[in-house]
Amino acid sequence: MSKQRPSNRAPLAAVPAPLAAEPPVSLSYWQRRVFKNTYTRQGELLTVSRWSMKIQHQGIRRTIALAGKTRAAAALEAQAVQARVLSHGWGSALSNPARSRAGPGALAPAAAASDPLDKTDAAYWKPRLVLRKHAAQLTPGDSEYSARIEHAGLSSYFPLGTLDEDAAARKATEIYQTVVQQGWPAVTRRFSREVTVALHWSADPLAWTYLTVHTRVAGPDAEPPRAALRPKAGFTVAIVDSDPGIAQALAKCVNSQVGFACALTCLSVPEALRQLPRRPPQLALVSHSFPDLAGAECREKLRSLLPRLPVIIFSLHEDSDRLFASTPGGSGGYLLKRTSPQLILDPISAILSKDKLTEAHIATQVQQYFQRVVGTLPASSSAPATATLTHREQEVLSLLSKGYLDKEIADSLHISIWTVHGHVKSIFAKLGVHTRTEAAVKYLHK
Repeated sequence: MSKQRPSNRAPLAAVPAPLAAEPPVSLSYWQRRVFKNTYTRQGELLTVSRWSMKIQHQGIRRTIALAGKTRAAAALEAQAVQARVLSHGWGSALSNPARSRAGPGALAPAAAASDPLDKTDAAYWKPRLVLRKHAAQLTPGDSEYSARIEHAGLSSYFPLGTLDEDAAARKATEIYQTVVQQGWPAVTRRFSREVTVALHWSADPLAWTYLTVHTRVAGPDAEPPRAALRPKAGFTVAIVDSDPGIAQALAKCVNSQVGFACALTCLSVPEALRQLPRRPPQLALVSHSFPDLAGAECREKLRSLLPRLPVIIFSLHEDSDRLFASTPGGSGGYLLKRTSPQLILDPISAILSKDKLTEAHIATQVQQYFQRVVGTLPASSSAPATATLTHREQEVLSLLSKGYLDKEIADSLHISIWTVHGHVKSIFAKLGVHTRTEAAVKYLHK
């Protein structure tokens, strides 16, 4: 068997430096570089049906068989494979136990068990649509599907704006293609995404409130107020975050709560250090991390300029599961309370009767707020249905709620698909549900 390289392939001398030294290249590059192997049988030159790519990384050059049926789909997949190899090494491409037909030394198809090819087709996303319970608070009376989209080691939930499965699947496909072709920054500017925001009111005991928001996208109506008059009976708030979509979403939340108004948004620490002393707010909400500075350091810099300014740090998470997993250890206790977006500053709402905000007032109000929360818990209550699930069933249900298919759950947990089927059947029986969606909703109500 012999193989023939495509005629449009550049001479060996023109091969660029190893890809490991370069950022992921454009989609147009891979549209030129994907190819189909050929072989000779009984004197006739034949072409295989599968597209392939060649990639060099860490001094190793390999051929990877792709699952795409068209050149465009194969190029899109090749770009995603390259990003994954550069980010996570060869193991990310070798993890599939299936083997390619591309010949000795070739890798498995780039498709994982879930077949990444289908990500270019709405049919891939349709069974992965999920209903996000707490996102419904953002659009009262309306529900919409969401999709969890992952690429190059990053992931996020995206609201799709409809309960029509076909339309939602098409929107998910559009978002995925955008992130592959243009990168995450382009996606965050163009599409709204779901984010869980945690406000850090106290470190020990750890006392946080958290809420779900949808980021705002660029547009004439999306710009948050850069300045606002002090509310008649309330306080002005500044928001400091490097992501304009998040800053705009939080500004909307603050403005929706009676007695508070967003007076200023700053997209960098230097901007905050310049602007806040000029128009001092009465409270600042500062992101936990910036590209060049931690939120705590930003807080100290602001305090050096505005010693009496209360500063509350907030952190961003993909969902509440990630939030719970990220809580720091070593605290004497943990209190986490979900609030609605319209009550983002609920722990200090009682302070509205004061003439001014101080850190002492805030500390007292936060303590009383969480004492009331704990005090309203019933002395005894029946355990939620999810409490009857085993640890493994909890893991399976968590992945179900994220839109994973059974095969993807099996791959993620390193168990067989038949074991997953058994766990899903047990989960349905214990929760008294009949569909994956019903089970996911039960999980999100936990």
